Amino acid sequence: MAHSPGLVAGRRRGAAPLRETGGGSRPITGADPEKRTRILTAAIRTFGQRGFHEARIAEIAADAGVAEGTVYLYFKNKEDLLAVIFDDTMDGVLEEGRQMAARDAPAIDRLKAILDLHFSFLSSDRSLASVFQIELRRSARLVERFSRSKLVEYFRLLEGVIRDGITRGEIREDLAPRLGVRILFGAADEILSEWLISGDVRPAADGHELVETVFLGFSNKAAKAQLRPEGRRKGESR
Repeated sequence: MAHSPGLVAGRRRGAAPLRETGGGSRPITGADPEKRTRILTAAIRTFGQRGFHEARIAEIAADAGVAEGTVYLYFKNKEDLLAVIFDDTMDGVLEEGRQMAARDAPAIDRLKAILDLHFSFLSSDRSLASVFQIELRRSARLVERFSRSKLVEYFRLLEGVIRDGITRGEIREDLAPRLGVRILFGAADEILSEWLISGDVRPAADGHELVETVFLGFSNKAAKAQLRPEGRRKGESR
């Protein structure tokens, strides 16, 4: 995705300009969707650059070019803004991810597409990536309130593709699907966090490179033969 379609104004294909969310966005008469978008975009920049806890509503309003009181017409508080940013972005990503998972394509190709989506929507906007990779994690309460259910849905999406690949004989049958999900997500998460810290132009890998590395492994054929001695069978302890 270019500038994340799930972000702020994204995913709005025909949707009402304001809606109730877990954070409690306030639907108001005569709401201006363009103004709402400016406020959310400003919130992403401010949270990403200043940090969620240090950011002030007045700073967000100034960045958006609106009066401070206008922000409160659309959102209850900073937590509400953070909730809407997360919900809007994740809704868009999950919608695209479900379409990718449902394609009639090899499981590995579908996993590459979903992980590419993961990388592209965050690496397109450092401030948004900072909100996801850093700010949401600084408070266990915020993680519990905003991210758990949608992250679980994302994990299940990946797990479903892996299970389908096992059923089709495309992925090794002794792979534990939940472990596969955690390896893929953990690697993507670490690559994106390192990218944020390093200041590099782009992350060290994309979805294609990550999935191929995970499923093909690091070793060559000769090394793989040594890693699984003849006497060792599937499930046998070392």
